[in-house]
Amino acid sequence: MQSFELDKTDVSKLKQAIGGDNELLKATLAEYHASEIAILFESISAEDRERIINLLDVEIASEVISEMHEEAHPEELLLQLHPDKRTEIVEELDYDDATDIISQLEEHEQKEILEDLNEDDASNIRNLMRYDEKTAGGLMNTEVIRINLNLNKKEAIDEIIRQSEEIEEFYTVYVVDENDIFKGIVSLKDIIKAKGNNKITEMVKADVVYVKAETDQEEVARLISQYNLTSIPVVDDDMKLLGLVTFDDVIDVLEDENTEDFLKISGVSEDEELSGNWVEAVKSRLPWLIINLGTAFLASAVVRHYEQTLDQLAILSA
Repeated sequence: MQSFELDKTDVSKLKQAIGGDNELLKATLAEYHASEIAILFESISAEDRERIINLLDVEIASEVISEMHEEAHPEELLLQLHPDKRTEIVEELDYDDATDIISQLEEHEQKEILEDLNEDDASNIRNLMRYDEKTAGGLMNTEVIRINLNLNKKEAIDEIIRQSEEIEEFYTVYVVDENDIFKGIVSLKDIIKAKGNNKITEMVKADVVYVKAETDQEEVARLISQYNLTSIPVVDDDMKLLGLVTFDDVIDVLEDENTEDFLKISGVSEDEELSGNWVEAVKSRLPWLIINLGTAFLASAVVRHYEQTLDQLAILSA
């Protein structure tokens, strides 16, 4: 998750716009990132949140809801919305984000939302809800680019382009057999450089770090950090590919665990940290602000890299 901040001037400007008509509010919101709007939601009423979400395009609205902190209760905002708007937003969310939010609701509320979704989305979310939220299964996203190891270069490029129409951002191409058994990964660079008759099985990197669905989130975070991974595959006991956990999925885990350890070492409680003077607050938050900033830059660079590579793939496929 990228880190954004709102200063008092921004908050004042946005709240003033909330007091105006919808045209003014919509124009003002367009100046801000979804993460910044999510921060604003922490200090405005439930009615104003609903009004803003209804003014935003579905894509931006879903980003705002996915960026909301758990303490801001995005699930309650979803319930406020008209069923049609709510369904559009949930179907726009990544499956892992949708699962995290819907899991906070009562069973009858979950059922109400899931019944309105298309069959594929509802099935994927129900499947993810089976996993403990503090495991790889609870963190993972099932939307991954996967190709068969027997495809040749041209077939692989066509398949990647086809799948990328549904999966906007991806970091790795995963290789499976006809039974969806995980066989390794292949880089877009290797596919582009390969000869036309080369098969994926000749390019696949089989020696890959992976985790099981039940692996604890701290272990997932440790592996991603230790091996400098952008993502890590998640498999079941039969080695079938289930999904992936990305580096930004575990940043919050790393931050929470390290903050907790830091406070224990320092002999400071969380309440004391939150109520301390501003100098101490800055000292305690600075390392994690730097981590989040670095993650934001890394995420942006990775996405730009793969967007450029996809353009190259499209040219090669033409």
